[in-house]
Amino acid sequence: MFNDFNLTKLPPYGKLFVGIFTFLMLAVFLWAATLATVESGVFGDEKSEEYDYQADMETILSDDQAVTAPDWSDSGEQEPIDESNAEEFKEPGEESAWETFEDNLKLSHVHLNGHTALFFGLGAIFLFSTVAPRTKKLSLWIFGVAIFLHAVGLAGLDSCIYGKILSYIGGIPLLAMILYMSLRIFADLRKR
Repeated sequence: MFNDFNLTKLPPYGKLFVGIFTFLMLAVFLWAATLATVESGVFGDEKSEEYDYQADMETILSDDQAVTAPDWSDSGEQEPIDESNAEEFKEPGEESAWETFEDNLKLSHVHLNGHTALFFGLGAIFLFSTVAPRTKKLSLWIFGVAIFLHAVGLAGLDSCIYGKILSYIGGIPLLAMILYMSLRIFADLRKR
């Protein structure tokens, strides 16, 4: 059955559907590649980690010279902090290692679900391309393994030294497979 049918034999509305889907897959690729590039620090402003002592001193001096004491509260009333509401007042970045792992596990789960859906959709269409069967098998294996490695890397992103490495080891081939498969599908859609 698969040998008798390929994307070049689709009717115009079928090619339109596959073309729009493949275009959206390329949008996923561009979004993810842009996000990865920005987060890696290749482009954009470098975030300064330096503390601005001068601005802090000016604020303190202006407060000292004020006629009335500054009002630093949000609501105007003092609210007692006890164990039941202590989580609300926790400083950012004070997560325990377990909370960080739990957050990363949730992120990894969402990525694994989304990437698996992308794998299924793009892979199903790619099966009907005119690419050689051996190349199809290799492409699907690389895509699947890359998704798994990326998800495992995201799960250990901040709690394991190898998490970021694994997320890149899986992420780059994942994006490469989306790009390759999409371009091959587009090439078949152009054929009559």
